[in-house]
Amino acid sequence: MKILIVDDSKHILMAVGEMLTNFGHEVVTAFDGQNAYDVINGNTGIELILLDWNMPNMNGLEFLQKNTTEQIFKIPIFMMTTEKSPEKIKLALENGAVDYIMKPFTPDILENKIEMLVDLM
Repeated sequence: MKILIVDDSKHILMAVGEMLTNFGHEVVTAFDGQNAYDVINGNTGIELILLDWNMPNMNGLEFLQKNTTEQIFKIPIFMMTTEKSPEKIKLALENGAVDYIMKPFTPDILENKIEMLVDLM
């Protein structure tokens, strides 16, 4: 599976990228929501987006809202963030996220979430 990781932290991009590579996935990265749109337009075959909430230029919620409003693509999106309030989780899900992963997480949690998504596809 080709997975786009969107996060402004180089550490997170590397750590999550390594987890996904170890699971046999192809990894593409972006450093904010706006860069993610550019990456999506330049890459075919992205099947999942792992999206951080807190980023400069365009944050995760703005990314979700833009996609919902403009219907740019139909790629499943997992929020991958430290934002843990029920209100924010609800807001992300209402704006198009299909799942929510709290940082920090283990490789097992990430793999299980992806496997559940694949089973639904």
